Amino acid sequence: MTDGLAAIMARWQLTSPENLSKTPIAQLWRVRQANGTLAVLKVYRQASRGNEAAGAALLNAWSKKGAVRIFKDSRSALLMEWLDGPSLGDIARAGDAPRADQLLCDTARCLHHHPVSALPDLCALEEVFVPLLVLGIALDCHPNLRQDMLRATELARQLLAHQPPPVPLHGDLHHDNIILTSSGPQAFDAKGYIGDPAFELANALRHPKGLPALVRNQDRITEVTKRFAEALKVPPLRLAQWAAAKCALSIAYRAKGMLSQDDEADLLALLLAQAGQ
Repeated sequence: MTDGLAAIMARWQLTSPENLSKTPIAQLWRVRQANGTLAVLKVYRQASRGNEAAGAALLNAWSKKGAVRIFKDSRSALLMEWLDGPSLGDIARAGDAPRADQLLCDTARCLHHHPVSALPDLCALEEVFVPLLVLGIALDCHPNLRQDMLRATELARQLLAHQPPPVPLHGDLHHDNIILTSSGPQAFDAKGYIGDPAFELANALRHPKGLPALVRNQDRITEVTKRFAEALKVPPLRLAQWAAAKCALSIAYRAKGMLSQDDEADLLALLLAQAGQ
């Protein structure tokens, strides 16, 4: 254990750490609490928590309404409920993608059936999309990708400029951020955004991970766009537009300021087509 982890373990009376996984901004450990129950300890590399800064407060507000419980929260770490069960992504990768998609819809419907008041520090979508809006495009970028990114960027500008009344958003609600427990699906790893409700399942069209052929199937894109929109009670076209904009934003994140190429160029083209662009 690092000194930072050891100090957190001691302060929160945790034992038996097992390394679970690593994300770009944090390390996750399975630990045992003083009462003997299991929990997940997420230790952040930076106290700012990157784009998850406001997520814990939103999960707390949704606790027992389809979201993981947060036991302890500090600037550098988060202790949350251990969720026992497969992710919806695991269910899809095991061959039952339609069930995973339906459970994702059920989760979104449950979370947004219980509206919460705007919480302090939720990140506005206008701020979230800055990396796309300021992205540079290199001279060697393929013309098709260049054109699609410019179209997606303009689409994002239009969406941001004409939003309905904003609502708190998980911000990253997709198959691998939901566990199917014995008491139903439970969401975790919220970003904590605020904005257009149609954005909530936009990123889900890029998932499940590990199933590129499924994600790029145009018939499925059309079908799940309708199902996701129905779950959120938003227009399907607007959700499709956000999905294309979010795909472009993810490309911008990976480009780190200057785009040359990206493995999701073909997916962006498909999502733009679904969005009528």
